[in-house]
Amino acid sequence: MLLPMLPTVEDARKTILPLISALNKVPVDTSSALGRVLADAIQAPICLPHWDNASVDGYALRAEDVSQASINTPVSLSLQEAVPAGQTAQKPVEKGTCCRVFTGSPMPPGADAVVMQEDTKVTSEGSVLVMECVRPFEYVRFRGEDIQAGKQVIDKGKRLTPFDLGLMSALGITQCQVYEPPKVGVIVTGSECVEAGQPLPPGKIYESNGLLLQSLLVQAGANPCVFPIVLDELKDTKERMAAAIHECDLLITSGGVSVGEHDHIKPAIKALGGTIHLWRMRMKPGKPMVFAQLCGKPVFGLPGNPVSAAVTFVLMVYPALQKMSGCHSWDLPQCVGKLAHAIENQEDRHHFTRVRIDEEGLIRLAEGRQASHALGSLTLSDGLLAIPEQTRLEAQTEVRVIRWPRLGNF
Repeated sequence: MLLPMLPTVEDARKTILPLISALNKVPVDTSSALGRVLADAIQAPICLPHWDNASVDGYALRAEDVSQASINTPVSLSLQEAVPAGQTAQKPVEKGTCCRVFTGSPMPPGADAVVMQEDTKVTSEGSVLVMECVRPFEYVRFRGEDIQAGKQVIDKGKRLTPFDLGLMSALGITQCQVYEPPKVGVIVTGSECVEAGQPLPPGKIYESNGLLLQSLLVQAGANPCVFPIVLDELKDTKERMAAAIHECDLLITSGGVSVGEHDHIKPAIKALGGTIHLWRMRMKPGKPMVFAQLCGKPVFGLPGNPVSAAVTFVLMVYPALQKMSGCHSWDLPQCVGKLAHAIENQEDRHHFTRVRIDEEGLIRLAEGRQASHALGSLTLSDGLLAIPEQTRLEAQTEVRVIRWPRLGNF
């Protein structure tokens, strides 16, 4: 039986994203802007190139002077001067003359082409023998042929890459407006959890979601703040959430969102005056996720099982963080491929299955268990495949895979 009262992932996003807003704009030096989200579009203040210049080492000349040049019938030109990159010619190139230039050298007045150094020979008398004809404007890079002054070159809402920063530097831009990155609090609940590196008493487990979520937040361009583990007690949960929400722009909790007597996230949000907008979705893993607002700030209550926490982060928290960061694109990259084998979902909710992409580009189930606690298959996967309820996908079916975030995924 389908669960019509529970929202799908897309329904949940339609609830969550309208309640998320970008943070404030701040100026930063371009040298420290890598990975930041541009708040104001960049217009080119100058042309690139800034002037006509040579694209090779050689000799600037008038193309008509060497229109008949060849190895057998070289044309002799008088060498006037040399113009290294960064300098300009002192005299124009006239009929029967040439000017030594290097890659990037400004074109001398009167010259309309460059002959490559390899196609010339310098005589003992200092003249240049040109052994190859050139067409007008050959080996010339024109002013503004790459970018015209005034053109918009980087859009607002783009997460800045090394290529963007290189372009801005070439244009002489030393500062830009970016959005503040979200400061995100992470609270992991669970009386059974102990920190890695401590002795492991009977009945306890090492806590892993804190570092998992911290790392995902870094990849999403946020500034994470991981708080100490919270015991499964309502008083402790309320106090920690109340303190954390005032320090952060967005709060993520892990665990305590189901219906057991030790699940205190929803009661704590209500007791603190928050509003719960969403609880439970028609998906596996990650069904019991909470989305709420507390003190006007978003709160995501993720499940405690690590795979459920990872999947709900990628599908729900990641898009919200991108919008909060000012990005114009909120989704993770996807890729299209064909299934190596049939995959079936007999349940009444969407199944987000961990898959890997093999050497031939075929999509397979990741090795190991698909259970929500099974970190092994998470480590061996490249992303998620969404399989609708009561659906069988045959081998060779073309499908779309949601790729996991990658470090530097700007």
